Amino acid sequence: MFCKNCFKKISNRSHFCKYCGAPVKQKKLVKEEAVKEEPLMQGPPPAPTPQEKEYDFKLRSEREKEFPIPTKYLKIGFAVVLVIVVVVVLLQSSVFQDPDSIKYNDYIGVWQERGTDDIESSGGVRLEITDVNGGTMRISLSFYDGGAAYNSIVVKDIGATIKDGEAYYTFSNDGAGNSGNGVLTFKGRDIEWKSIINEAETRHYEVVKVKNSITDEETLATEESTQATEETTKQANEDYIIPNSSEELLTEEDLQGLTSEELRIARNEIMARHGRIFNDSQLAAYFEGKDWYEGTVDPQTFDQGGYLSDIEIKNVELIKSKE
Repeated sequence: MFCKNCFKKISNRSHFCKYCGAPVKQKKLVKEEAVKEEPLMQGPPPAPTPQEKEYDFKLRSEREKEFPIPTKYLKIGFAVVLVIVVVVVLLQSSVFQDPDSIKYNDYIGVWQERGTDDIESSGGVRLEITDVNGGTMRISLSFYDGGAAYNSIVVKDIGATIKDGEAYYTFSNDGAGNSGNGVLTFKGRDIEWKSIINEAETRHYEVVKVKNSITDEETLATEESTQATEETTKQANEDYIIPNSSEELLTEEDLQGLTSEELRIARNEIMARHGRIFNDSQLAAYFEGKDWYEGTVDPQTFDQGGYLSDIEIKNVELIKSKE
């Protein structure tokens, strides 16, 4: 057996270790006479009996450095989190919005495109939702600098029919001969607006609420501005025999009811818009009495061409054929 103090080999019958002198506790021997003393082993002593293992505790950060998480597991975890976020956002957005759950009264207010402020001077569109009653929405529309076909159009207080998360509207005359239609699609905090004016191309706008309501002062200012614009347009139209002869192709119906003298003036006012000087004293006196006329191009230079558009040339020929 081995000494428990110095771990050296000693006799089974020893009461004290002959190497270190430590007492040896004897077990009860059975058939002592049958037990023979083992010979002492020669050579170096055997290795001591292993003691209980000690655990080296480390911080989590240290363990992660020694055993890092594989990159593929990080990618999988990130993808799962991303999918969850996307699903939550979609569920809260208008993609899965039930049209029956839309609170249309929340859309009452003033709506404009992002980044637009003074649309009257810089251009843009404005949508005003003033009231919602059952399946009808009262709206006003404003278009500024919309293109060559019109500079400004303001349509006040028209009805739009609400159906399945959208509002449909039409107007036949804004007071200046303009007509149009459109659809408002309610998308959470935004409104997608599809508009057609005077049967021209379809235009799409995305507007956001800029005010919860329009004040009386703003309403009055808008109405005054609209009235002034309409009066200016009316005065300008009255200053011409045919106001749109430089922009639209005329038909024989447009010329009905005009006298020969009026047709003569209408034909020449197309050229007068481009500053043609007239040798005819009557025509010269007539156009010099107009605020818009500025005679700057002599007849010989003007008649060489290059001043009139194709539409104007065709209108001149049509009017001349009817004089």
